[in-house]
Amino acid sequence: MAHPYVELLRDRRIRVLWVGLALSAIGGQLYGVGALWLAAEMAGPNASLMVTAQSAAILAVSILGGPVVEALPRRGFLVGVDLLSAAACLVVVAAAATSGLGFPLLVAVSVVLGAMGATHRPVFLSSLPALAPASSLRAANGLFDGTVRAAQASGPFLAAAILAVLPAIHLLTVNAASFLASAGAVAAVGRGLDRPRAVAADAAPASFFRRLARGVHAANACPGVWSALVTTAVRGGSYALGFTVAVPLIFSGRDGASGLAGVAVVFGAAAASELLAGPFVVLTQPQRPLRRQFEGYVAIGLTQALVGAAAMLSGPARLPAMATAALAMGVGHSIAGLQMLNFFSSRLDADDYAAVLRLRLVLVISAMMASTAAGPFVLAALGPAVTAVVCGLIAAATALTGLFGRPARTLGPDFRPLGAGD
Repeated sequence: MAHPYVELLRDRRIRVLWVGLALSAIGGQLYGVGALWLAAEMAGPNASLMVTAQSAAILAVSILGGPVVEALPRRGFLVGVDLLSAAACLVVVAAAATSGLGFPLLVAVSVVLGAMGATHRPVFLSSLPALAPASSLRAANGLFDGTVRAAQASGPFLAAAILAVLPAIHLLTVNAASFLASAGAVAAVGRGLDRPRAVAADAAPASFFRRLARGVHAANACPGVWSALVTTAVRGGSYALGFTVAVPLIFSGRDGASGLAGVAVVFGAAAASELLAGPFVVLTQPQRPLRRQFEGYVAIGLTQALVGAAAMLSGPARLPAMATAALAMGVGHSIAGLQMLNFFSSRLDADDYAAVLRLRLVLVISAMMASTAAGPFVLAALGPAVTAVVCGLIAAATALTGLFGRPARTLGPDFRPLGAGD
């Protein structure tokens, strides 16, 4: 039998959307790696404040933007966000050509693109059930999640290669082009993304505040959602400071410009193993899928701690040891990420799914904001390697709580309560 991905890609709409997402995701990774490296060189430990500012914007958009987004046609909204993101990149490229690229400008671009992405991703993911049949939804989640992993795997290496021959500002040029490609792909899919919602004839429109709190209501009504959300949030905060910020600082301090290759290897190793593990993970059918999700989060925390421990080594063993730990961390991400998407898409309708994704983003970004705001103090006190270890252990401890919680023990195949009928 053909792999489920092959069957999905025979559908023209899914194929076009997949290509657009792939190009957009690669462009985003090119910008992300370049921005973090430049920030680390320009601001040292204060580079974490760029992530804090970006997180603050994402948080505000995630909390307040949901009711507005829900009122807009999905396809038109997705295309518009891609076009605005491309315009933001091109404005900065034009400005940098005359005045140069400074840290404030880098922060401003990150804030704008982060806010745009915060509104785009939940709508995009929650639109997949409108294109893929229910029997293929697990595979569709795996395919599109794997596409992002592929971009994360290739992005660091592409960024290092581009920066070797071109100024860093051209990473934004590539990112702008990728946003335009994504907009074209979404537009080409047609009206399938705008499938009418089932609304009772006598149902009154939900108020602004009801729609604002929709994610909270949906999470309260579905056992297991809150434990997954809290664990994901702690993991996000720990990962932001202990990996995303700490790893560039580990290399920038004593390796100079050549350290970007080390950053690319570690980041790329984590993303590559996510990508390679994804097609195999999507074929598994765990008897306790929510428990498997928490097992993935435990693995992420422990292996992140190993990345930090490996960074304490001296000599030529340091980089291979960090890359090996990052490879193991990527597998954990693949397991946890796919199970989370399947959990939400299986238990929630499309609008609740989007609302819970926004709620998840609020919690994750809040944790990222808190951890990176403390970054200048934590990194100065502990150093980046020890910071990675401590953050990883915190994430693992939180995941263990969810692993032994009631929802993880009582939800069986397809996230149904054990003993429940079909």
